[in-house]
Amino acid sequence: MIKLRTSLRLIQAEVVITGVLIAMPIMVPFYNSIGMNQGQIGLSQALFTVALLMLNIPTGWIADRFSRKISNAFGDLGCAVALILYSQATGFADVVLCEILFGLTMAFSNGADGALIKGHTDRLDKSGKLLHHISSSNAIWRPFAQIVALAIGGLVGASNPRLAIAISAIPYVIGTILSLFIREEGKRLVSKHKNPIRDMVRVVKETVLTSSRLRWMILAYSLGMRITHVMIWALTPVLIFAGVPLPIVAAGWILNSLATTFGAMIAKKFARRLKKWVRFALPAAMVLSALTVMSLGLNIFTVWLYAVLGLALGWNSATLKPMLQEEIPADTQATALSIADTFSQIIYAPLVWIVGLAGSANIRFSMIATIVIFAPFMLLTAKKLKNLEV
Repeated sequence: MIKLRTSLRLIQAEVVITGVLIAMPIMVPFYNSIGMNQGQIGLSQALFTVALLMLNIPTGWIADRFSRKISNAFGDLGCAVALILYSQATGFADVVLCEILFGLTMAFSNGADGALIKGHTDRLDKSGKLLHHISSSNAIWRPFAQIVALAIGGLVGASNPRLAIAISAIPYVIGTILSLFIREEGKRLVSKHKNPIRDMVRVVKETVLTSSRLRWMILAYSLGMRITHVMIWALTPVLIFAGVPLPIVAAGWILNSLATTFGAMIAKKFARRLKKWVRFALPAAMVLSALTVMSLGLNIFTVWLYAVLGLALGWNSATLKPMLQEEIPADTQATALSIADTFSQIIYAPLVWIVGLAGSANIRFSMIATIVIFAPFMLLTAKKLKNLEV
């Protein structure tokens, strides 16, 4: 059996490489080439989300009950198969089937990898410092991996989009292999009901209803991870509206990724020195302040404040998940993380539509909508976390 620290490094590598999609830059042109319109593209993505949400919590329970390692490997393998099939799609129906398969299989790895990391770090360090360190390191390296993946996808996809989609399966194949060598660590869930559905319901109730701290941490995790995501689609129109030359717009995405890495690096060094409610409130205040300034006057001088969203994303990616995991019992890590991810997706779906609708009139309205929607919830959650920490 491989050493515990070696196994932990394998999980880190799996998390980073399966967090990228090589074909991302060419997906919209590919959809257009097979006759799909914007509505069909949106519908296909919505069906992916529905498929993911349908199995998210059941697969988290399966991982906790039987094997997080095998669940993670199966999820990565399924994603690889879905992408290979995707590369052969010839129309909307094919894309829908591939998106559903992608969502159903991704659900198996959602939560399982985070639970494995927690199981390993608990064996090596009970203080929580190592968990924070690993989460920060993953958040630092993931944007770099994404930049490399985008470059490869752009180069390959320019001449052969189908090949770019096919080679997007490679990171997931590697992830599958790595998962098979990872040690099975972490407390196993013991079922209290013969009926698995009843036991899943029991775990969900215990996660959401029993612990006030855990309930508010799930909300904090969901809000913190989504406050920047609802605006990420708007980066290109924001840059263009501000007067950034079109040839330089692509560099804006790279700078945003670098800002995300820098935010994670800052969090790795300083976050644990702060109280938990401050770790949540600080990036929220930064994002809302930056959006306020840009909404009042978006120009070539203020547009660079968009990098604050990247900083906040990096900080939140490094801090919020370990904060949440510290509140989750050891035997329900994958299930509770899946619940948090499900709740996060439920929040995201309507909000991104509202923010997008506002931005269709004027891109600055999307910023105003984000402020109006998120500010009250961020303030309430920060206040509640502060009270719970006393």
